[in-house]
Amino acid sequence: MKTKLTKSICYMAGLHNHAKGELSRVGITTSVNEIEEKFVEICIKELQIQPNRIIMEDKDGVRTVYFYHTKMSKMLKRICDSETRIFTRINELSRSYVAGMFDASGHISKGRVFIKGLDARDELMLQQLGIHTSNGTIRNISSFFILIRGFSVLLEHAQLPGNERDPH
Repeated sequence: MKTKLTKSICYMAGLHNHAKGELSRVGITTSVNEIEEKFVEICIKELQIQPNRIIMEDKDGVRTVYFYHTKMSKMLKRICDSETRIFTRINELSRSYVAGMFDASGHISKGRVFIKGLDARDELMLQQLGIHTSNGTIRNISSFFILIRGFSVLLEHAQLPGNERDPH
């Protein structure tokens, strides 16, 4: 079964990039409602997952949303394992993938941008896209924001220096 890569599948692969746990499980853990909503929307509309198969758990304001699908999980893992070959140029697919990575494990703090858990393969892929990193810290923040703007839910809802008056 060969599936055509789409923005949504690449975003899901980015979310799934550092997923740990059961092999057949596809899911996210987040406290951001909009990321959860986008995940569920992609599951239902793009991946044709039945809503009753999507499991939601809430613990202390942090939600885990997931479903079981062995083929989908393996496909997302193959995309992640091949990221340095697939995402060599800036396009909608690479932008979606990096946005998914950022939404899954990124954060902005005190004017610095981090993506937790980057490995050497992730850093090489980002380097190919013109994004410089050091120990999970993004060095050229403005280029990174330009790359994922319009694709990242987390970035769209972040309160960045300079946009304090932006009501969102």
